[in-house]
Amino acid sequence: MVPTRRWALLAGTACFFAVFAVVLGEPVSLFAAGGLTAWLLVAQLDALRTMTTASETLSTTVSVDPSAVSVGDRAAVTVRASLSSPLDAPLDVAFVAPPSVDVSSDEHRRVTLEPGETAGSATCSVSFPIAGRIAFESIRVTLHDRMGYFTETVTIETDAACLVESPAPNGIHVGQGGERSGAIFGEHSSDQTGPGLVTRDTRQYLPGDTLSQIDWKTTARMNHPHIREFESESDYLLSLVVDVGSHMNRGPDGRTMFAYGREVALGLVQAAEAYNDPLSTRLVADEGTVWEFGPSSSSNAYQTVRRKLLAYTPATGTARMAESSTPIAPTDALARGAALEGDDSAFARTLRPYLTESTSYVSRVVDKPLFDAVKTACSRVDRDDHLVLVTDDSSKAETYEAVVVAAQRSSRTTVFLTPNVLFDEGPADRNGFIEFEEFRKRLDRLPTVTAYEVGPKTAVESATASVATSAE
Repeated sequence: MVPTRRWALLAGTACFFAVFAVVLGEPVSLFAAGGLTAWLLVAQLDALRTMTTASETLSTTVSVDPSAVSVGDRAAVTVRASLSSPLDAPLDVAFVAPPSVDVSSDEHRRVTLEPGETAGSATCSVSFPIAGRIAFESIRVTLHDRMGYFTETVTIETDAACLVESPAPNGIHVGQGGERSGAIFGEHSSDQTGPGLVTRDTRQYLPGDTLSQIDWKTTARMNHPHIREFESESDYLLSLVVDVGSHMNRGPDGRTMFAYGREVALGLVQAAEAYNDPLSTRLVADEGTVWEFGPSSSSNAYQTVRRKLLAYTPATGTARMAESSTPIAPTDALARGAALEGDDSAFARTLRPYLTESTSYVSRVVDKPLFDAVKTACSRVDRDDHLVLVTDDSSKAETYEAVVVAAQRSSRTTVFLTPNVLFDEGPADRNGFIEFEEFRKRLDRLPTVTAYEVGPKTAVESATASVATSAE
């Protein structure tokens, strides 16, 4: 128990009377000092009784709603206190906020039971700036006596907790025209046989390696555990090109276009690992290819790519708007220009120079980083391959020509596009989604090419419903 200022005042008065009685020889003052001392002892015994009763009859709980949130979200923390029998003194109960939470108001996390009350509760709003399992491990109970001479603070353990997750895409839609597609993450066609394995290399054992990979002959010879790394003898190569330019940062924190595209890329890596397919990966930023790996199907290759994808964050830059016009290839432009031969109208004379000159179009595309990365990935392939491009629709001309090159040089090409229009604030623009869908269909019509849209499920469903309603 801790004495209060009121107790200190009375104790000081008793001491004064005692000193006064000794100095002046006044017995009356000595009686007064003795009376105050006896009163304080009785008060202390009464406080001890009250606090013992409170500790035996008090029940407390802490609850967090919701129990799982994302970083930056808020949750309601409620503390409840109840007594099996009322007390004749006030009682304060408050939850102890962990250092990793922000509390809106200190007074809202405390419940006070006045004399005669048996139950009470208080709710406080807290926010979570960091991810992890945040535990509310204790409650602080402050006990008082009815005379206000003593207080006591005790701590009670609780088991309330809240799981705080980093912002991440949820409800991912991968499909065509609003219809979700299944079995798209790197599966082999039905006429392909499974790959065999050949020994790639022998190296020293590292923590995490499986015992089944240990090369016992080499281990005995080198007097240290060694393992054999295997590589698929399949000629089926998965070439993954992921756009990590600053424009892919569009969208809420943790739910950007890159975040959705990364989930698709991780699914492809998992499928390649399941089939033991060799994997090559290129990350393409604004300035060009910033990371290149493979091809390899060693035991650490897939994990290396996963770690890089999860750790990479696109640079912050100015978001580029999606091109509204549909790209026209040089061959198509020349064909349309030939159709205007003999037409002397003002319209034909104005349009003919743009259709007959393809040099500017080519120069705009060939120097672009994404086009160059896809072209490089295709030029190094000497086996059956599946080229996968993960990007957005902000640069339609570059993307279209890159896919054309991939279709000509790869056995199979898959394109995953994130629509810019779905990552704007507010409802998706219907016309913008129609333009995106027209572009996706144009890619999908190319030989050996399959194009999918990737985005938030609810946003895709809303945009698709809006387009369907306007068509009626």
